[in-house]
Amino acid sequence: MNYDFVGFLNDESVMVLRGSTKLEIMDELIDRAAELTRLNRDVIYRMTWKREQMMTTGVGNGLALPHIRVNDIPQPVVIIGVTENPISDYQSQDSQPVRVVVFIVAPDENPEAYLQLLGSVSRRLRNPDLLAKLTADTPTEAAILKALQESAE
Repeated sequence: MNYDFVGFLNDESVMVLRGSTKLEIMDELIDRAAELTRLNRDVIYRMTWKREQMMTTGVGNGLALPHIRVNDIPQPVVIIGVTENPISDYQSQDSQPVRVVVFIVAPDENPEAYLQLLGSVSRRLRNPDLLAKLTADTPTEAAILKALQESAE
């Protein structure tokens, strides 16, 4: 199976994040992850922040990649959010504000798929033109999904 993260996106998993702080945007993503996985929100919340305390998921160039592995889901859930405004308190590795956040909730039983998903995000979103396209003007869910699907072709 191909574990390119774009293949796991749909209308429900693309978001324009309205929060202005790391906590606010993470809450938006965690709420959506709980809806899509049907897992308890508190479990996702605790696991996400535990992971974040180990090391920031702000990988640089305006990108953050929070990710957790859980039991009891059949396949990965990938959510991408583009912020309306730069998130300056994300504590990214390059100290730059975050604009694009890819949140992955993957089954614990398949570490290989998990690594492939993380790698696909890194490869695709390393492209500065794609990042610029995602964050240009005021983002919309439809434009975000279209840009990512076109980048996969």
